[in-house]
Amino acid sequence: MVLHDYLFVFFFVYVCSTTLALDHKYEHNKVLDVKSGYVTCVNPSPDSIYPCYCSDDDDTLGRSLGCFFDFNSNEDVTEATHSIFSQFNETNNKFDYVQVILTSKANFVFDENTTGKLIMKEFNFDVYDSNIDGPKLFGVKAFENSKTSLDRISNQDSSAKWNFGPGTLDELNNVGTLFLNNYDFDSGLFPPSILFSLHDLFLFGESTTFTNLPLVTMPKLAALGFRDIKIPGSTLPAHMLYNLPRLEEFDLIDTSNLEIVPDNFFLNSSCLNVNLYQNNIHTIDLGGLNPNTQVDLSNNQISQIQEENFRPFVESVLNTPNAVGMIDLHGNQLDCFVDIKWLVVDLRDALNIFKNAECADGRYLADVDPELLEIECTDY
Repeated sequence: MVLHDYLFVFFFVYVCSTTLALDHKYEHNKVLDVKSGYVTCVNPSPDSIYPCYCSDDDDTLGRSLGCFFDFNSNEDVTEATHSIFSQFNETNNKFDYVQVILTSKANFVFDENTTGKLIMKEFNFDVYDSNIDGPKLFGVKAFENSKTSLDRISNQDSSAKWNFGPGTLDELNNVGTLFLNNYDFDSGLFPPSILFSLHDLFLFGESTTFTNLPLVTMPKLAALGFRDIKIPGSTLPAHMLYNLPRLEEFDLIDTSNLEIVPDNFFLNSSCLNVNLYQNNIHTIDLGGLNPNTQVDLSNNQISQIQEENFRPFVESVLNTPNAVGMIDLHGNQLDCFVDIKWLVVDLRDALNIFKNAECADGRYLADVDPELLEIECTDY
């Protein structure tokens, strides 16, 4: 096991909290400032847990544990890792944040002899190994002492599709956030306790599968996000957001094969932020959205602002006092012909709802002449 000096700070990379700042949501964005507030734990002694570091730091992460294990793929690491985690007991095993990084899985297991000894609020792990094999990596007692304390589980980096083993997540009653890379939901469904407590779910990575994602059983879900995943059939399940009464944010970003968002997809939706930027969407029905919803459709393939798909939402914004609903169409080359007559001629006040909307000929939507458009569209 080798600890590279430059990775000392990297141990404590902190997974971002759920925010509406999309550029940062799916990446590490907070690093421990070792020059301010960092205090090495006295118990256990630093030498006894190397290559892990324990930090008491009220100014940044609270009490934290970071481990970077540089295993050889065929190495037997059982004795060495058990020795490290055996240093933790009821006097020193409570942590606000734990991060474990494995360059190779070897025969390491998250179980009662490793993370099961800890009481954790947040747990992050990364595995740079194509043989991640979740059911073998996670034992039933991986979170044995964290059943009521664990609030967030995140995996920023994994080299292959994976899922938790059977029973690993049972009896975890307070997990609110899951942030998972290349997770196989079709093979690794979560127990009812997790589904009921979950309020933020973010899945990303090309190997992510979610055909059987049981959203209907997540009554507290407030934020649902996907990034850089493959959509089966290039379209979303029509009833995907139904029965999610608390959902405020829906993100589906950077998904090149998403072309169609089904009609009535947002029917009765409570979303206030819909972020669908940088996909391949050609058509979308915004009917059913709240008049205060911010919709980001930038960098898609939308060429027409079809009246049947946009007008109901636009009129709801216009007819609701102090509504802040808007639609960002940056990066979409609009035809700006008969399809926008309803907007430019009939509802000209609604043009303010459309942000960064530009025609294929270079004109901004707001600059289209309504009188000229009416003449050009006389026969339509």
